[in-house]
Amino acid sequence: METIAQDRSAEVRAEFKQRLGGQTSIDTADSLCRGVTTLRKLLVTRLHNDVEAQFGIDTIRAPSTKEEARREVRNAGTEIEVYSAVVVLAEAAHSGYAKAHFSWFCEWLTRLFWGDHPDVALLERLRDYDQLTDGERRRMFASHVEQALPEATSAPLVIYRLYPRAVRIATSLAFGDRLRASDIRNEQIAYLPVIADCHECHGAPLDNGEICHQCGNPLWKLNWMNATD
Repeated sequence: METIAQDRSAEVRAEFKQRLGGQTSIDTADSLCRGVTTLRKLLVTRLHNDVEAQFGIDTIRAPSTKEEARREVRNAGTEIEVYSAVVVLAEAAHSGYAKAHFSWFCEWLTRLFWGDHPDVALLERLRDYDQLTDGERRRMFASHVEQALPEATSAPLVIYRLYPRAVRIATSLAFGDRLRASDIRNEQIAYLPVIADCHECHGAPLDNGEICHQCGNPLWKLNWMNATD
């Protein structure tokens, strides 16, 4: 989302306030941007940087040029953004956020991410994801991300259980629904109990944009994801 021009970002956030009203509406838009951007960066870090740091670079699968490597990361980032947008919309629909203006919210989120004229292929991918169940969507996402970043196949599979729930938490926090965020965090803890053992954040949902330096919350470091007890 760093590619969003500042004036356009300000424009769409102002539109959010005008449509939904209320003193916190700009905070909601800003929080959602921070949350999803932070999670996208963390997922690329976990699947790319951290995997290579832990397992080394597979010279057979590694890109042959720096430009090819950058292209792989860009492609993965785009896939993450598309998937994240669908999850944000799914959570907003489930929890009734912006329910009186939901069709507008869908269009607003698309413009926030990709501007007034998003690529046709990108919109088609959005529709592909939207037609799937949560499980089908998760599996398709994992497949596409691993095509973009072959090293991602070495990451713990639980990451694909944790990530969509992290996006849902970011969405609920943006709309001020901390009870829902806590409920989703409990779902994550059921998949990875060690989450609750962090002495710094204690496994609690953090404000959007914040990261726990000890465990990596809201998307945990690989050594935490690999923990079995």
